[in-house]
Amino acid sequence: MQLTEKTDLALRLLIYLTITDEPRVSVGTIAHAFGASEAHLSKVAQALVHAGFIVSSPGRGGGVGLAKSPESITIGAVVRQLEPMNLVECFNLQGNCPVFGPCGLHPALRAARDAFLGVLDGATLSAAAAQRVGLRQRLFGDRRAPDHRRADEGERES
Repeated sequence: MQLTEKTDLALRLLIYLTITDEPRVSVGTIAHAFGASEAHLSKVAQALVHAGFIVSSPGRGGGVGLAKSPESITIGAVVRQLEPMNLVECFNLQGNCPVFGPCGLHPALRAARDAFLGVLDGATLSAAAAQRVGLRQRLFGDRRAPDHRRADEGERES
């Protein structure tokens, strides 16, 4: 099974919000960190707001932040919200599969989908971001939060 780019970016955005020290981060800052389109990441963020995983505050000092603790967000819940889980036409209630019923494919594919999601239900956002130092080094270039201006201003005052 392959996750869509939307879900991939959503998981990255959630990890970013888990490891930052900032309560809110602009979508533009996060898009830059991942080399992603800000417009595309904004749509992903809207889907995460709608699903209740993040909150959004407009205006100066606004941005997005986690709506729940990283320990309470499972990867399975995120995937369920963002991915079309109808693997084949017979999963769709409006489907028109001519062999639905006697075909043995549906139960096998349903079991595979459920096993896949079951594994992801056991993985939390907190666990995905467990290597915080390494993630921060990759995303922020050092161990500081992404807002380097505050730290740099403090260094100049010393």
